[in-house]
Amino acid sequence: MLRKLYIATLALGLVATSAIGQEKQLTAESNKGGIVLTSADKDYQVSLNGRIYMDGVHYFDDATDLSSDASISDIRLGTSVKWGQWSAKVNVSFGNDEVKIKDAFLRYNYAKNSIFTVGNFFEPFGIEGAASSKDLRFIGASNMTEAMGIGRSIGLGYTYYTDKFYGSTGVFAGSVDNDNEGDQGFATTTKLVYTPIVTDKVTFQLGGSFTYRIPEANGFNESLNDDDYNREVVLAAGPEDKFLNADIQYARTDMRYNFQSMVLSGPFLLQAEYTKTKVTRDDDYVSRLMKDNPYWTHTASGGYAWPTTPGDYPGWYGELRDIETKAYYVQAGFLLGDNYAYDSASAYIKRPKAGSYEFLVRYDNTNLNDIDGTYFNGSYGPADLDAALGGAGNMSIQGGKSESYSVAVNYYLSDNVMFRLNYSYMDVQNQAYPLDEKIGMLKARVQVNF
Repeated sequence: MLRKLYIATLALGLVATSAIGQEKQLTAESNKGGIVLTSADKDYQVSLNGRIYMDGVHYFDDATDLSSDASISDIRLGTSVKWGQWSAKVNVSFGNDEVKIKDAFLRYNYAKNSIFTVGNFFEPFGIEGAASSKDLRFIGASNMTEAMGIGRSIGLGYTYYTDKFYGSTGVFAGSVDNDNEGDQGFATTTKLVYTPIVTDKVTFQLGGSFTYRIPEANGFNESLNDDDYNREVVLAAGPEDKFLNADIQYARTDMRYNFQSMVLSGPFLLQAEYTKTKVTRDDDYVSRLMKDNPYWTHTASGGYAWPTTPGDYPGWYGELRDIETKAYYVQAGFLLGDNYAYDSASAYIKRPKAGSYEFLVRYDNTNLNDIDGTYFNGSYGPADLDAALGGAGNMSIQGGKSESYSVAVNYYLSDNVMFRLNYSYMDVQNQAYPLDEKIGMLKARVQVNF
């Protein structure tokens, strides 16, 4: 039903665009491979856009088998409409047998460089996390961004930029594809970028982003009439999300900090980001106790006891700790046939011209572990026999960590077609996959944009 609704909505938008085009007597032209319809008075413009990703991946497995395959990972269809100072965009994904709304927003250009946006769009967080997948240098983002980036959310935002400054902020109310019962989460996110040097020869950029989030409820328990105890934050990345996956339950707040830097000099690129996440937790022990309805437990001394006071609850269920994770990457690029150019409107890099080759290397270090104590009897805790035998521990998070080394080559055949080839080597450590140490990945993509 939802898929039919999405398709009907997109079809209705295209029909409406055609009807308006006839009324306005739009003329068609090509803009960097895309189709643009413009009215005679230049006050009305319609753009048809889309993309196709045809991918292949082969894994060089260690112990755990991974799924090498070929697929069409994404197909996008959408349209953008501009009239006066207003614009709107709808972009729907049909990849991997799923239908998802990507961009769906209304925008008001108060001035050339002062913009208000409402709808579903990228939160302003980091470089990769706020960039379209078609503009990333590698096939997919780094493990850091996959795990700790944010992507699109429903919200209201404001952006202001000049040649040397970029600022964007917004308030958001969760994701468009959240279908869980319970309260939707909310967040506020801000990104500030300063580019003190912007010349034809060198561009130097520094910036930072911050987000404060209340996670979305992950369900609703009717017997308890409550959903707060079941909020969680999931940080996952890498092949099939196996070796990097931190499931942080009983989350109350989620704060993330990002620092970014970028240098462009002719055909050379140097780009780096660092992200830290802090999730505060506060378990509703009473609700869990009511839900589980325990009567007794056998103690090490041979007696029976159950948690009758709040001080007993952590020993029964496990002591909660606030969780911190961190990651960073550094990448360098070289263009053959073009020079890198900076786009102040997005605080990112413009697409290279047709006929260019791009060569890249990247180092990524992602640590999703926050462990206190030793691992025994299914949990982390103090090196004390009685405490270890209890098995509750302190509910540390063991999401795994990895060091990744990647190389890539991109060929921009035209404004519409691009060929990509990536190889990545991951050195992984994860308690859940103790036999896996080295993972290789060879990826290829034929990318079509219009």
